[in-house]
Amino acid sequence: MIGILRDTARVLRSPASSLGDEVKAIDLAEKALAIAKAERLAEMDAIKAHEADGASSITTWARREINQDAHVTRAQVKAAVTMRELPSVGEAGRAGKLALRHVETFTYALAHIDNDDIRTREADMVAVAVESAPNDFHQRVRHLRYRLDPDSLDKAYLDGMEKRDIRLAKTIGGWHLTGFLDIETGAKFDTILRSLSVPREEGDVRTPAQRRMDSLEQLLTSTLQHGLPSDNGIRPHLFITATAEALQALATPGAATDDHVEPAILHGFGPIGPVLLAALLGDAEVTPILIKDVEPHTEVLDVGRSKRFATPKQTKAIWLRQGGVCASDGCAHPIGHVHHETWWSAGGHTNIDDMTGRCSKCHALIHAGRLTRRRTG
Repeated sequence: MIGILRDTARVLRSPASSLGDEVKAIDLAEKALAIAKAERLAEMDAIKAHEADGASSITTWARREINQDAHVTRAQVKAAVTMRELPSVGEAGRAGKLALRHVETFTYALAHIDNDDIRTREADMVAVAVESAPNDFHQRVRHLRYRLDPDSLDKAYLDGMEKRDIRLAKTIGGWHLTGFLDIETGAKFDTILRSLSVPREEGDVRTPAQRRMDSLEQLLTSTLQHGLPSDNGIRPHLFITATAEALQALATPGAATDDHVEPAILHGFGPIGPVLLAALLGDAEVTPILIKDVEPHTEVLDVGRSKRFATPKQTKAIWLRQGGVCASDGCAHPIGHVHHETWWSAGGHTNIDDMTGRCSKCHALIHAGRLTRRRTG
């Protein structure tokens, strides 16, 4: 490493060196220094040298003494172990021919490919790594893994299916999204997101993050408007409830408002302010529903005339009364159908008090005679 640093200094001092020569010399020294740092951290960890400075672990020492994140330190220590197990990798790394990320890919290979296969191919793999960018080399090693163990592809897919999940958590400023997408779902989502987030005009100054968010919003809006199935003529959509006073305040900008006006409620999220309410109402359908609200009960007083099927107003009122959740005890699925408690075929009436919202599964079980409900009072 010392020789590499001297050569780098010589190139930087030479008036005959081009800028390209200087960059290549610096890059060589940078790679050698990163490898040397990793090996010394691993040595400190092995002999517990960090304890002399009062640190309980090498990651604690590195975070305190050189302001380095713990995951970086762990990766460096693993890389040093890899270079001990694969001598040709260590030799190329100390010579500045491999970046630390190349070595991390060899660490990945030892963890996921039979070690005898790696040692047999070590010289060839080092030659490929020297001529490849770190990301390209990692992709080639992944392909080698799958070629040697094709069953791991299906295992990875099935493992991903077991882990797949998506969660939305409400926060003060909006929603926090976490989760894991299986391969197929992730590919579909990535394809749509990339397609929609491409800049559409020369003057598009949005950041990539802004374009992705705009495309996701466009996708969700389009799906709500056109892509979801309808039930009795009502497509699934956002529900907002607001008092007449709140709507009146929006209709007369600048007018004095009562401090005690109830905030609007975006169902599934909670109270929202007048600015967001105004934005959401821009393209909304407003359905007046007269209710009497005495916590914790909401009584629907007027939604219009009854027909064979629940009217759109009745459907919305039932959704509001049940908070959008199936009326079956213990079921937390969203409402999919409006159900006549006394079946229409048995003389039931299409009145609010005689209908409930049920999820599609519960509704099917009711009509199959496998789920019953009776009044107790």
